[in-house]
Amino acid sequence: MKNLKKMAILLVLAAMTCVLLTGCDSQFHGTWKSVKVEEGGKTYDKDDEEMGGFVKSFMEVEIEKGGEGKITISGESKDLEWEADGDSITLTVDGDDEEGELKDDQLVIEEDDFKVYLEKDD
Repeated sequence: MKNLKKMAILLVLAAMTCVLLTGCDSQFHGTWKSVKVEEGGKTYDKDDEEMGGFVKSFMEVEIEKGGEGKITISGESKDLEWEADGDSITLTVDGDDEEGELKDDQLVIEEDDFKVYLEKDD
């Protein structure tokens, strides 16, 4: 019985160590690609005949473990740092913060009257 109790304690400690060493997993990890853009009251999505190609290639956000990543806007890539809090994320690029939020499995980044909707690329 003593050995069983010791083994159970060791298993719990091993599991806790694993979690601590790998860090917290984030729902934001992965590559996100733009699927819809709203600007000045107009909406364009990836299936739009005229603007679909632009929308699909407009923005890509790579969110890596450890608070780093990369953002590509219209072909120009920059490194970023990120920090998540629940369903919200702050992306810092060149010292500027952009706020994003998960809504219906999409990452929505909004600034003034401009919104970009991104979906996780599997």
